[in-house]
Amino acid sequence: MQPGDDFARPQDDRTRFGAPLSSGRTTLERMIRSLLPRQYAVDGAVGILVAILCLPFAVRGTFIDVWLILVTWGVFSLRRVSPALALTAAWIGVIAQMGSGASPNAYNIAVPIVLYATARYGDGWVRWYGLASAVVGGIIASAYVVLITNASAGFDVTTISILSFAAVMGAIAGIVVLGLSWTLGQLMRTADAARQAGYERFRAQQAQLLAEQATVVEHERGRIARDMHDVVAHSLAVVVAQADGARYVHKGDPEALARTLETVSETARHALGDVRLLLSELRHEQESGPQPGLADLDALVERMRSAGLSIRYTLIGTLPELPTGRQIAAYRILQEALTNALHHGDPTRDVDVLVKGDAHCIDLVVENESAQVPASPDAGLTRGHGLPGMRERASLAGGTLDIDASVAGRFRVHARLPAA
Repeated sequence: MQPGDDFARPQDDRTRFGAPLSSGRTTLERMIRSLLPRQYAVDGAVGILVAILCLPFAVRGTFIDVWLILVTWGVFSLRRVSPALALTAAWIGVIAQMGSGASPNAYNIAVPIVLYATARYGDGWVRWYGLASAVVGGIIASAYVVLITNASAGFDVTTISILSFAAVMGAIAGIVVLGLSWTLGQLMRTADAARQAGYERFRAQQAQLLAEQATVVEHERGRIARDMHDVVAHSLAVVVAQADGARYVHKGDPEALARTLETVSETARHALGDVRLLLSELRHEQESGPQPGLADLDALVERMRSAGLSIRYTLIGTLPELPTGRQIAAYRILQEALTNALHHGDPTRDVDVLVKGDAHCIDLVVENESAQVPASPDAGLTRGHGLPGMRERASLAGGTLDIDASVAGRFRVHARLPAA
């Protein structure tokens, strides 16, 4: 890893890996990567630092050595913004160095550095350009070093054999050194891509977690809204019915009036307790209190009878041991069905309530005479929150709910909840 590589992330991760931003860009535009301003400054400063460190070695040579110092500064400055141009500049410098007969110098450190940059930052063809340069450069560098260090040697068979062996071994060593630089860049590129992929997976997991939390919150809000509707609608229906009865029926009958007011008080007290329970769930300040279940069905029927609803209640079989959630659902469904009968049913006719239980399921059937005849089988089934709430409660409890209003003057609700 070179100085300044990890000072900052580019604004676009695709440019960090050398990938083109758009397929419509020209070849020259694809060779230029977009960096942050401070990355340009860091690369330029690194190039100047390397040039200054190499200057004492270059001043002892020829003019071409001093010129190659500027090439080295350019290579270090361009290595990230354009690895292809930096490698081309390095080739030009090396060819000029060999053409002048200059010996290898400290500024040749730019060659493995730029090969590293082509593998880490370049796109597809630039990486292959760097790999080919590593192989060809290792061979050429070995042959050049052997020639300039043995220029005065004779060219007999023995000398040629020794020089050939030295050139081959030098080529292997050069390819290994330059190839290692390129390989290190490729490894760093792969590691960088793996980190980026891991970060994207982390972001996806966080987004999924937030979505799941939002779904849970939405379901909980829907459940509390259904509970609030059931409590308020049921209780207010009883209170209104009792208040009307107190005004029109119980005039001059103090005992009946007292019983009516007692029913109103009891209903309001139950409603207040349920509302407080729901509000505590919203605040999350305390654990949920006791919820109504199958054991409270008889009390619910009696409370609705005291509200003025005539109910024929039939229990068949034995109620199964339902989970708490299904018991609450059964209670709320029966409560909503009786409230609807109180609101919309014929007050002069009985409401038939059938509760049938066995080891496998529980059936709740509420049938009443309707005061209003629906215009169609589906009329009135989607208005308000009560009927959709009953359907959703039954569905969330793993059961079913059927509403039949197809017979004129009859309204029937049938809920079935499984025991397991």
